[in-house]
Amino acid sequence: MITTSSKLLYGLGAGSLAAGFVWFITNEGQQLGSVMFAFLAVAFIFMGAIASYTRDGHILSTDTSAHGSSAAAQKSVGRSLWPFGTAVSAGVTVVGLISSPGIFKVGVALLIAMLAEWMVSNWAERASASNEYNIKVRDYIVHPLELPIAGALLLSVIVLSMSRVFLALDKSAGAIVFAVAGAVILFFGTLIALRRDVNRRVVGGILGVVLLALAGTGVATALDGEREQLVEAAEEDHFAHRGCTEEKEYSDKKASRAVAMKSSVQAAVILSDEGVLYAEVDGYETAQTAITLQRSNPSTILFINETDDARRMVLSYGKVVEDLGGGVEKETALEACTSKVEKGGQQAVTVVIPKPSSASDEPFTITVPGVDGAKIDVFVP
Repeated sequence: MITTSSKLLYGLGAGSLAAGFVWFITNEGQQLGSVMFAFLAVAFIFMGAIASYTRDGHILSTDTSAHGSSAAAQKSVGRSLWPFGTAVSAGVTVVGLISSPGIFKVGVALLIAMLAEWMVSNWAERASASNEYNIKVRDYIVHPLELPIAGALLLSVIVLSMSRVFLALDKSAGAIVFAVAGAVILFFGTLIALRRDVNRRVVGGILGVVLLALAGTGVATALDGEREQLVEAAEEDHFAHRGCTEEKEYSDKKASRAVAMKSSVQAAVILSDEGVLYAEVDGYETAQTAITLQRSNPSTILFINETDDARRMVLSYGKVVEDLGGGVEKETALEACTSKVEKGGQQAVTVVIPKPSSASDEPFTITVPGVDGAKIDVFVP
């Protein structure tokens, strides 16, 4: 039986075959487009055959036993966004399969969630003849999963958007914006709490607009990039290394000036106000110009600056030579140093020395850059 829908599907199948033939002729025998149109034609013709077999779901008037089970007698399916969400998730999955594993995983997760929601919604719509009961059944099943996940996603959008905004703003302006935003949220939250008769839809609409504005601002600031200081810090990697020279480094900014009593200090190295460097070691009553440290164990050395200028202590314990190939070698000095310490301040440095001092061509020493003659010999057995 040729039904109305089967006529449409058969026509689309015939049109696809004709389009494939035209593509093959006009593109000088290229087969990719022709194969695509051929598969499309097969799909349309197959669906047309199904429509012809089922007669578009029509039941004869004389077949009274089938009237109750006919499609026309069934309750219509309610409006739902899950089919659209499933299609979008499938598209994200396909894009991720080509572009990025991360996007592919997100697409798969969304696809599973959309299909599950669609399946539960369709089942709940036919749970009974009462729409209210069906909604309660659906909510009872999926709300324990929906609400925590939706809350986590919403919180993630808020946190990520605000972080992008604050990373783009100047650090002083960021504190002001944060304070103003908190005050505005507190003010409107108080108004809503005091006025219990506020329409929920109005509140939801306002919050939705605010969320969209926040997310849009976050995306815009993320595309614009972080503030100049953070870009410079990322390029130079300020905190990945500490310069052990006389010049002031970025890592010296706001450095600690105190050391905890439980630091287990091996020796205290003191730079006196006369520019003399000496060490105080437990068990020795007099100032020492040489100290002994353990090998392959953490050793903590305390540095105390009594001069008027900011100074740093540098522990040098040899060097390593790396073979880069092709007769090229890279020599790296092994050093550990404190940040710059102001007058009266103190800092500790912890170091693990892997080899004895006798195995090095250069002596192990403690020095203070910029102070001539300030040196303490270090012996590692």
